[in-house]
Amino acid sequence: MIKRALTAIFALSLIAGFSGCSSKNDDSTETPTIDVTLHDNWVYLNPYLTNPTITYSETAHDITSGQPWSGVSSSMQGGVFGIDAKAGRHNSSGCASWFRNNCSNATCCNWPSGCNPWPSDLNFAFTGTITIDGSSYSITFGQGSDGIHNNWWVGGPGWTTWTSPFGDAVVTPDHKYYFEATDDTFNQFDIRLSP
Repeated sequence: MIKRALTAIFALSLIAGFSGCSSKNDDSTETPTIDVTLHDNWVYLNPYLTNPTITYSETAHDITSGQPWSGVSSSMQGGVFGIDAKAGRHNSSGCASWFRNNCSNATCCNWPSGCNPWPSDLNFAFTGTITIDGSSYSITFGQGSDGIHNNWWVGGPGWTTWTSPFGDAVVTPDHKYYFEATDDTFNQFDIRLSP
């Protein structure tokens, strides 16, 4: 008899415990959850130069409201210069506007479909100074999305555009270097001496 009473009490406690549980709120007015994970977001610069010295320092950034930002670091790795923005990824038109306000011209990595003249949405953007073999330039980077991949944009104040033999490019204000998307990539730009 005690065994039956304990079994009944246990069964009732399980029913009472699960009756208030729900794995999903079916309220159609519920706001979707936005991911706020901090990611490593690498953009790579492939210098077609002889043993270049390249440095980068960030001066300002813009990121979609509510997303985390933990700064930018950079290093040369095996002849390729990498910049890592530690940030969340959720696009907004505000970041794209901020990017455009910090560039006179821009280009992007978006193989195979190419780029519009300007991004309409970006996850984040940042500006700073890149120094290549002693020449310094204000430069702005932005990360967007083509729907499948996160893709990168580059430009800067006083930069111009040029259609190089390899594709669309942006040219530094002194016309010494140009940056163009590396073929078949979403996060790599080649740096070449202007002809």
